[in-house]
Amino acid sequence: MCANKTGIGRLLKLHRLLPLGRKALIVAMDQPRAIHVAALADPGRVLRNLQPADVDAVLLTLSTARHFEGDLAGRAVVISVSQDHQEPQQVVEEAVAFGASALKYEVYPYSEREVTTMRCLEALAIHADRWSLPIMAEVVPGGFDQVAVHTASNLLQSVRRAAEAGADLAKIPPPNEGTLAEVTEYASIPVLLLGGARRGGLDEVLERVRQLGPFVDGLVFGRNVVEDPEPATVVASLRKVLDSLH
Repeated sequence: MCANKTGIGRLLKLHRLLPLGRKALIVAMDQPRAIHVAALADPGRVLRNLQPADVDAVLLTLSTARHFEGDLAGRAVVISVSQDHQEPQQVVEEAVAFGASALKYEVYPYSEREVTTMRCLEALAIHADRWSLPIMAEVVPGGFDQVAVHTASNLLQSVRRAAEAGADLAKIPPPNEGTLAEVTEYASIPVLLLGGARRGGLDEVLERVRQLGPFVDGLVFGRNVVEDPEPATVVASLRKVLDSLH
């Protein structure tokens, strides 16, 4: 493959994920790579149920995207990758060949995986830049289970470091201490809020979005959407709240 050295297309891809004039809503469906999610036993069914929904993109592994390409309905796709055991050039070129709008890679500052994941992010960003492919860094200080480490102070430092390493946008958990505004003010790149495990009813989820949504550029929600029997209805409710915040 011949790299795109002109940079044409990078902003177009970013605008597909982050439409001008409104907050982004991306549905994450890459959880089975790490955890069991019964609702994603049939990704094609979930994707078909989401076809009428006002979603800006879906987040999938490359394998799932390939197997269920026909159910994507032309929607933008963010490819979730684990670059630890692959060459970054190969990872990027496979995503470009599929037609991805971005790559997502997880980094774990303030953990034993900090050095490895930050180096991998930088390597991916260098190769992605040659192809005008945006990088989404999922920034989780300490790791997903170390919620006590998810402070605003740690998040703001981690997101900014990810940006300096080449990330174009960040996906983060809500801070357990301090404010989300502290994080986004220092970020220098767009910040999206992850939904995490499904807890409480839809009204509770929507209230959290009303409280935190004003401080981010959008949401990346997975289990809160896909585990509902009517995911398109959940998306419609989330979209209504997001549009009221902009």
